[in-house]
Amino acid sequence: MKFSCCPSTLRGGLAILLLLLDNVAANTPDLCTSDIEDLRLLRPSECDPTGRVGPDIQVGSTIYNNDEHHMVVGSPAAKGKKTLTVYLPGTTDWPGLSSCLIQSAAASGNPTIGLTYAYLSRGDGFRNTRCASLAKVEEQVECLTEQHNDAIYGGTYGANLVYNGAEFWKAVDPLDSIEGRLGLLLAKLDADYPDEGWDKYYKAAKGDYPALPTLKWEKIAFVGHSQGAGHAAYLAQTKKIAGAAMISGPQDECVGCPEGTKFWIDYDFKSSAVTAFAHGDASKSDLEPTLPSMIDNWNRMAISGTVSWPYPVEVIDTGDYTDYDVCETPIVSFLAPSAMSPCGRKGHCSTALDDSAPVLADTNGNNVYVFAFDIWRKVSDVSKCNKGKKAKKSLRKKPSS
Repeated sequence: MKFSCCPSTLRGGLAILLLLLDNVAANTPDLCTSDIEDLRLLRPSECDPTGRVGPDIQVGSTIYNNDEHHMVVGSPAAKGKKTLTVYLPGTTDWPGLSSCLIQSAAASGNPTIGLTYAYLSRGDGFRNTRCASLAKVEEQVECLTEQHNDAIYGGTYGANLVYNGAEFWKAVDPLDSIEGRLGLLLAKLDADYPDEGWDKYYKAAKGDYPALPTLKWEKIAFVGHSQGAGHAAYLAQTKKIAGAAMISGPQDECVGCPEGTKFWIDYDFKSSAVTAFAHGDASKSDLEPTLPSMIDNWNRMAISGTVSWPYPVEVIDTGDYTDYDVCETPIVSFLAPSAMSPCGRKGHCSTALDDSAPVLADTNGNNVYVFAFDIWRKVSDVSKCNKGKKAKKSLRKKPSS
C-alpha cells in the first residue's frame, strides 16, 4: 500500500478511518525518503577530505556499515528559523531508518540533518551493566559519563575496560564521533554551497587534517533516539546547545548504586530547552520495559530546576489530551507499534523508526504515520522551549466517549 509521511493529504478533506495497520515492511529504511523535499544525501566518506571510510561497527554478532548516508534537509539560506536540528540515531541505526521522523522534524522550518556517526558498540542496558561491574561507585559514575564523551568526541575509555573477556565498547575515532562527523559534514556543505550559510554552525579547523572543525554548539539542537537520546541529554547538561529532544531515552542507570547516588544527569543543565517522547507501555518486554528508567531520568533532570519541565514531571499520554505543551512535560503514546517491526522492543522502536511506527488509514487506502501529524515535529522543534520564556498552557483532556 502507498505510504505518505505528510498528514496534509488527510487535512485536505479526506476522511480518516481510525484503524491502525501493521503491514509496514520489516527492516525497510527510507519509507519517506522519496517524499522529502530539498533532500541531499552524503556519505561520511564523501565529507572526509581524504575519502576515508570509517570502520564498520559490530554489535553482538552483526556487523553494520558506518558509511550510510547523512540526510540533509533544507538549508540556512531558506527563510524561517535558523536553528540547525541534528538527529542522532540509536544503536545499530542510521538516518534512513528514521526518514519519516526526519521529514517531520524538517517541517518546522529548521535545516535538519540526520547524522551517521559511530554509535557505541553496545546498547544502553549492556553499557549500564558493564559500568556496574566496576568495583567502586565513583568508578561507575565516571563510566556513565565517559560513555557519552567517547561517542560525542571520540575516545578509548570503554576500549580500555574489560567485562567477561571483552572491552566495554569499541574505541571511537574522533573523525567518526558526533562532533567529528557533524563538523566534516558542515564543512563539506559550506564548501559545496558557499552561499547557503552553513558556516553559521561551525568554525574551520585550526590546522591541517585530521584537525576537525569546531561546532557552534549554541546554534544546534539535537534530537536523539535510544542511545542517541542519552547523547542529546548529555550535551544539554554539559554544553549550551539550542535544545535536546529525547526519544525513547535516556536509559542511563546507576545499577545497584546506594540511594542518593548522583551521576551526570542529576547536575544542573547548561541548556534548559528539552522535550521527551516514549512509548507508554512498560508492562511487556517487547514494548518499552525501560520506561520507568526514563521517567526517573526525566525527574532527575527536572528537580535541578534548570530545564523547561517543572518538578515532579507529569508525563502526559497523548491519547488522553488534545492539547499539551511538550516544553512543559514529557509525552508518551500507547499506540500499538507495527507488528512487522523487527525490534525486540517494538514499542521502543515505534517512536522513531519507519518500519515500526503506527499508521492510520484513509478511505483511499493510503496510510499516514500517526506521529507525523504533530508529535515528531513538536518534539523535534525543541529550541522553542526556553526556560522562563513560556507561559504554561492548560491541558485540555479529551471528553469521554
